[in-house]
Amino acid sequence: MAKYYMGIDLGTSSVRSFLIEFDQKQSYVAGENYDVIIPQLGYAEQDPQLWYEKTVRVVRSVLAQSGIDPREIVAISFSGQMHGLVALDRNCEPVMNVPLWLDQRSADELPEIYEILGEERARDCLQNRIGTGFLLSSLYWTKKRRPEIYARIDRVLLPKDYIKFRLCGRAVTDYSDAAGSLAFDNVHMTWSDPVIAALGLRREIFPECLPSTEVVGHVTAEAARDMGLCEDTLVVNGGSDQCMQAIGNAVVEDGVFACNIGTSSLITTAARRPLYDPQLRTNTFAHALPGCWSVMAACLNGGSVLKWLTQKIFRGESYEEINRMVEQRPCGSNGLFFLPYMAGERTPHMDPRARGVYFGLNLDHGRADMARALMEGIVFGLKDGLNVLEEIGIPCKRIVAAGGGARSDVWLQIQADIFEKEVYRSASKEQACLGAAITAAVGVGSYADYNAACAACVESSRQIFTPKEENVRVYRQMYPIFRELYASNKHNFEAISGVFQVK
Repeated sequence: MAKYYMGIDLGTSSVRSFLIEFDQKQSYVAGENYDVIIPQLGYAEQDPQLWYEKTVRVVRSVLAQSGIDPREIVAISFSGQMHGLVALDRNCEPVMNVPLWLDQRSADELPEIYEILGEERARDCLQNRIGTGFLLSSLYWTKKRRPEIYARIDRVLLPKDYIKFRLCGRAVTDYSDAAGSLAFDNVHMTWSDPVIAALGLRREIFPECLPSTEVVGHVTAEAARDMGLCEDTLVVNGGSDQCMQAIGNAVVEDGVFACNIGTSSLITTAARRPLYDPQLRTNTFAHALPGCWSVMAACLNGGSVLKWLTQKIFRGESYEEINRMVEQRPCGSNGLFFLPYMAGERTPHMDPRARGVYFGLNLDHGRADMARALMEGIVFGLKDGLNVLEEIGIPCKRIVAAGGGARSDVWLQIQADIFEKEVYRSASKEQACLGAAITAAVGVGSYADYNAACAACVESSRQIFTPKEENVRVYRQMYPIFRELYASNKHNFEAISGVFQVK
């Protein structure tokens, strides 16, 4: 009987199920999309029940595609969007929609959180700056602004853990996702009791935390009926999407960086010690890889901004049409700049009130220039993060591009030209799902460790984008202007937020 492994990736815009038999490289994938709910300015949330319903559909779809006997699936593991607050009551029912990583409702609570904790204790206990959209800040907001809902909370989970809970009946998380809650001490690898106590939060609602490769149970009878799975199938803990994408790209060696442009965007690498930026412009989280930490420059804006342009400003052109449009325009978009901070920004500004800006428009500019400037703006923002990572002592030897943005040749060339580094296109189109499937295989002992699994299961990058000297010269002149645009407008972003305040 063949041995298959399943990876389920719960993203911000879709859930995907990936089924693979590693020896023969037989794989199948299915996905279902969903939207972010924005009930008012600054809010961004999703319904966890919808997540589960969509997961049922993609698992059934991938089983139908493959035609395999569900008993051939040895184990299932998970990848998931980070930071979101899943709050359940005593009956294990959600008490509210899930505030996501891009939710900004807790912006006014941040000064209060820092006043309670103090900058030094927050830094020493968490190794990260507390921002909006993290489980910790969303939970504190709920305690303060919605006490009747907070009183009903019996346990909290991260997004992918809710799907795992529905599959195996066990409420548990892993170190990489727990770290992304900002209620976790990355040095001592445990929930940060001093922070939780100081903010008056209930320690007992935080889940058990185990390694990503831990077997946490079997598929329950109910989940087996819903999804068409076998109750003997093992469930392996899983990890955050950024760690799973790194594993799916074999970004497990020193000096190899991943640049992911998905709904958001980031530059990340694995470090052998818990390095963090003294100015807390980056994030340092426990990694799924044992003895490693994920050091990342996370930007809140990526493919979501391109989606905004195509759906709300343009005429709904496909991404292929956008790429063809952009390829026809010159490097630098004829002097048009775009600040991509449509959802606020994390690295390097840590500013939830930052906003998007087109700057330098003239009467010759058209839609193609706007699209190209947007792509360039996203990458300029990522260059800010890359510079910070190298500044704190993590040299970048090469970059592997991942996420939906890696499907665009023109966007990859823009990355190579602005980063001034070779950019390798990932050979896998399902990096996070593949990372989760590899985690399932390592968890049940099919491979000794992640290094052995990645060597056997991850294809090498097939295409390299090299910086073009003439483009590099243009971007070197544009980059300082891009940076100055944020500095010059920071006070205006504050003023706008004062008029149109998030409630």
